[in-house]
Amino acid sequence: MNIYHSIDAYENISGTSVALGYFDGVHEGHRAVIRACINGKGDCRAVVLTFSQSPAAALGRPVPPSLTDNETKAALFEREGIDDVIFADFSALRELSAAEFVIRVLKEKLKCKHVCCGYNYRFGRGGEGDTETLQKLCKAAGIAVTVIEPFYLDGEAASSTRIRELMAAGEIEHANAMLGRRYTIRGTIVGGNHIGSSLGYPTVNIPITDGAAVPHRGVYASVVTVDGRRIPGATNIGVHPTVGTSDSTLCETFLIDYSGGDLYGKEAACELIAFLRPEMRFDSSEALRAQISSDVARVKEQILP
Repeated sequence: MNIYHSIDAYENISGTSVALGYFDGVHEGHRAVIRACINGKGDCRAVVLTFSQSPAAALGRPVPPSLTDNETKAALFEREGIDDVIFADFSALRELSAAEFVIRVLKEKLKCKHVCCGYNYRFGRGGEGDTETLQKLCKAAGIAVTVIEPFYLDGEAASSTRIRELMAAGEIEHANAMLGRRYTIRGTIVGGNHIGSSLGYPTVNIPITDGAAVPHRGVYASVVTVDGRRIPGATNIGVHPTVGTSDSTLCETFLIDYSGGDLYGKEAACELIAFLRPEMRFDSSEALRAQISSDVARVKEQILP
């Protein structure tokens, strides 16, 4: 898959099928749009046209915590079968009218033959255009349009906003179902305070990126992937109230039955599977050790054969 960081950098003469949206989370609803783009591409290339940052930032509005960074988005697009992704600068497009966007960007620049979007997609200066506008303008331009209805799970529509709410409430299994995969915290393993090691459990600490969505504080059953190995663990999302409160929320995982070398500096991914309990403060390291042992036992029951 090819990645472009501006529309001007994209060159294609064979035509495209384009998926439009910001796609934060690349959840089940987003994936329906992407699959429709791929299924309708014919001899064209399947292209995702998205933005390098949240449009809210360019508009001076509060930016919602992100569920996926651009690197993760690109990997998920590629997994679905997208040929090219364009991370456009929203500021470069925000003053285009809906009609200008269809003609100048879709028809003339991208040679678009087919376009897909979600039911609530808006575009053009000030968000003037909706899906009906897109269908009308594209029909005149000779571009086929597919509008995807919401993906429902247990009677509610999947959305990035709803997934953030579920994560904040500790309902990670419900959030994962809407995402269509496990919510994953990725990053470089850093040194910690070695509390886990002193209690008998090797640990990995992955910083949570500024601006990223933070799950409800507490302990989760998890799996950490590092050096090609998938290691079950008990992950604490919190501030270490027993051993010295941190200034920021941390992702610290106690690895289960791990034997191996130093993992500091390695890239890792921590998948959150199930919420076990809220973050707690303990009166002693012995009480903390006992609770960690209990957490580990529950993880073994949930995710180990």
